[in-house]
Amino acid sequence: MTERRSGTAAIALDGAIDMHCHFGPEPLVEMAAKSPHSVDPVEAAREAADHGMRAIVLKAHEFPSTVAAHLANLAVPEVQSIGGICLDHPVGGLNPHAVECALRAGAKVVWLPTLSSEQDAPAKVKTFFGEKEEGIRVIDTDGAIVPEVRTILDLITQYDAVLATGHVSTAEHFAVVREYASKGRVLVTHAMHATTGPRLTEQEVVELADLGASIEFAAHTCMGEPSTFASVVSALKRLDPARVVLATDYGWTTKVPHPAEGLHSYVNALWDEGIDEADLKVMTCDNPAQLLGMK
Repeated sequence: MTERRSGTAAIALDGAIDMHCHFGPEPLVEMAAKSPHSVDPVEAAREAADHGMRAIVLKAHEFPSTVAAHLANLAVPEVQSIGGICLDHPVGGLNPHAVECALRAGAKVVWLPTLSSEQDAPAKVKTFFGEKEEGIRVIDTDGAIVPEVRTILDLITQYDAVLATGHVSTAEHFAVVREYASKGRVLVTHAMHATTGPRLTEQEVVELADLGASIEFAAHTCMGEPSTFASVVSALKRLDPARVVLATDYGWTTKVPHPAEGLHSYVNALWDEGIDEADLKVMTCDNPAQLLGMK
């Protein structure tokens, strides 16, 4: 393998898809992050086009991103912008009606609760959504999937969309993956993040993949602080590349790289650590396309 210093010699990623691209404005997120978003939807799409990418999935915590995706597609038709919905308090939490409206409008990804999840610190939930709000769980005290989530899973199947796990707990991850991975497409989002969501271990990620989930490793998980880069590299070397998606989770703050640029520097850094270039292309191009029904 040619010696490489991270980010200095780009791997060709024509056709890459970022399944975790944030954009602004989102007032609650910007208030909590004490930073504006680094890109709006059109900027995110234009920068993706400049980097030879095929598509981006626009993620918003406060509203469905379908209208943003539609407008970005009109402005930058060279890249497909794809919408989704996060099941947080602003859309009514586990709200099948909101999910169906988003899916009818073209959403392709439904994230379980993120900033509203019970797993995230209650103080964080209250910071975003007010003292009256509690964290949202997708399983009951017996570990069973709650009825609203079952309805949402049926809708995801009906509209041929992707279920993404959001920030729910480890127990909720395993319950949802066992319930749905044999019926539809499940993406474990920003796996092994050190401070957000379930903080999955390497072994838990391997077990979830064995149960049929795809595992998303986001640049924000791996690069900078808090970094779990070495652990993610170790996990990648254990996982079947067909089960892995590389994304960014960038765009939500100016304190991290822009999404398109960040995806390329992230992939370069993984190659530095011995991840095969052909596998990197599978994880950034082929697998996201397969999940999104774009193959």
